[in-house]
Amino acid sequence: MEPLLNFFLIDDSSFDLFIYEKLLIKSGITHSVKTFNSARDALKHLTTQGDGLPETIILLDLQMPDMNGFEFIDEFDHLPEPLRQKVRIFMLSSTIDTRDIEKAKASPHIIDLLPKPLEIPFLKKKLGL
Repeated sequence: MEPLLNFFLIDDSSFDLFIYEKLLIKSGITHSVKTFNSARDALKHLTTQGDGLPETIILLDLQMPDMNGFEFIDEFDHLPEPLRQKVRIFMLSSTIDTRDIEKAKASPHIIDLLPKPLEIPFLKKKLGL
């Protein structure tokens, strides 16, 4: 049996956070999900965790007010290397803007750009499960 994964969900939509959290738990790949409706709050949480952060998968919405997904990535780049090494980031978006798609693909911190709505079988495939 695969170990349970640690997930952070970052999305300004409370509905998406609720649905994705339930889907992830029901899928059996995690037993709990930390949700954030603000990228800034998620970034603060990451910095306070420091060395205590377990390996974590972040599902990051692209389009958010205050701090969007790319702005989060820019700030993430300034975190200590040992902390960044514990995190795998998948960006979530329904964008068809080729500039956003290319920017996500070019980022060394973004594993992949996943389409919204999130499909758990597709995510499992991307995670190698």
